Amino acid sequence: MNPKSQYGSVATEAYRILDTKLLHNKSLQIPASIVDRLSTVSFTPADTPPIIPTPCKISESASALWALVGLFSAKIYEDRYGAGSQKVEVDVHQVTLFPFSAFLLEIGGKGMWDISLRDRTRHMDLGNFMEPYRALATNVYKARDGRFYHLHGGLNQTAILDMLGLPQTRPDLSAKDAVIIKEIYAKAIAQHDSRWLDLEANEFWRQAGTICYTAEEFRQTPHGNASANSPLYEIYNVQEDLPATAWPPAQAHKKKPLTGIKVLDLTRVIAGPTISKTLALLGADVLRISSKTVPEPSSIIFDMQIGKRDTSLNLKSKEGKLAFRTLVEEADVIIDGYRPGALERMGFGRKWVHEMARRRGKGIVYARENCYGWVGEWSHRSGWQQISDCVTGVSWEQGKFLGLDEPVVPLLPNSDYQTGVVGAVAILQALVQRAETGGDYNVDLSLNQFNLWYLGLGLHDAHTGLQLLDKHPNFKPRHDSEVFLLLDMTRRTCTEATGTEKGDLFDPDRWTNGEINWGIVGEKARYLDWTRFMTFQSASGEDDDLILSFDHGSCLPGSHEPTWSTVS
Repeated sequence: MNPKSQYGSVATEAYRILDTKLLHNKSLQIPASIVDRLSTVSFTPADTPPIIPTPCKISESASALWALVGLFSAKIYEDRYGAGSQKVEVDVHQVTLFPFSAFLLEIGGKGMWDISLRDRTRHMDLGNFMEPYRALATNVYKARDGRFYHLHGGLNQTAILDMLGLPQTRPDLSAKDAVIIKEIYAKAIAQHDSRWLDLEANEFWRQAGTICYTAEEFRQTPHGNASANSPLYEIYNVQEDLPATAWPPAQAHKKKPLTGIKVLDLTRVIAGPTISKTLALLGADVLRISSKTVPEPSSIIFDMQIGKRDTSLNLKSKEGKLAFRTLVEEADVIIDGYRPGALERMGFGRKWVHEMARRRGKGIVYARENCYGWVGEWSHRSGWQQISDCVTGVSWEQGKFLGLDEPVVPLLPNSDYQTGVVGAVAILQALVQRAETGGDYNVDLSLNQFNLWYLGLGLHDAHTGLQLLDKHPNFKPRHDSEVFLLLDMTRRTCTEATGTEKGDLFDPDRWTNGEINWGIVGEKARYLDWTRFMTFQSASGEDDDLILSFDHGSCLPGSHEPTWSTVS
């Protein structure tokens, strides 16, 4: 199959993106040993057209990024185990479902919105962010000057409600009162200009929020100008004199690319956890550090924990610091998703970690992920997927595509999920460099870096756009359609557009079953099968195909000891 021959298909564009925007993107410095493998990649089905009602190349970009994960995985697998040259095949249907992932999981036939599942995670919702009234503190509203502003309450809306002079709770309002709740916030936001809201929220209250800019407006801001040339990810070798680090000894029963690689996961929500979940899929021993004093996004955590172990540490206590120090002494990778500067203030910054690496004589890969990027006047700000989408102009492109003169937050947490894959790619690249030439590495990535690259791929042409709109005649979101409503609307419209007779996108075969460790022995979950994103076949014909799997099911935060023992 020659992917270039299927004009207008996801496969065609994914192949072009992989070739020109990734492998031959000079800013990424992808090694020739990976670039030369382009011909080993295929995308199937070859003739699938775009399906998600967005002007951006969501399926195409995700397919290309997963193919790059596959290329690095194949190389590492061959180098470690002497396997035959691996061909990589990406399932574009499966990958299209990727940003739905956390919202498709079921436990005992119950989805994430079922009250019984929410009750099981209620103790993690320290900020009560899922209360219907408080939840809608995260949404787009119109400011007094006519600009649209994305208010974001994070996992604890207390500061935002204080800023707006609104009560902390309204127990008289439930989910069915969403229109009334939105009117409360809309009235409060309409009292202030967008510039004041932006400065007051971010600089005084230290809470996320942004004016909704068009792509051109963002480029003209000082921050947009400063970050305009930021690559998709950056890798720095900070101690070139450290010797090459051999891959861990092969384990016959666990022949996966990252078997034996130890990953410390200090992330929450989606982007960071997706990095570590992807590494877990490739065989890494991922130990997530949670804390009973830090709120969790309880609605999505079941899915984000798949493939990992989790230990609870208070990194501000002596005991927690010492336990973390011991873990770092053996770690290969650290993933930092905290607000910029937070770990430094606790004593675990990059300088300390890299000095630990020097003392032990073995490099470490320290990856950090944030919203705004690592250059520019807003780089210190906290942020979320919706904030990046609104600040970079992606939301305005979505609104204009739907024929509106207003921004619409992208229909899925795409920049979150895809930034996660970008992080996995960058870490794989750094690990290959560590194994081949030595060194000690920093990796920088952000939601904005992804979104700027994403917009740089170009939008769908007018013909494709009209075809997409024709497939979704009843899809009518507005600027104040909140993220969970958008997810539900998107799933409904995609189900209608790809019914059984049209090749059902939500085919049950795209799910898999697995055990979870949430306090009930033998309990099982049903979730999107990540092992089907990409499959491998040895060119030698020998029985040495790379087969992906998770070593662990989803686990309750704090369910493991702070040790690298892989016994669950």
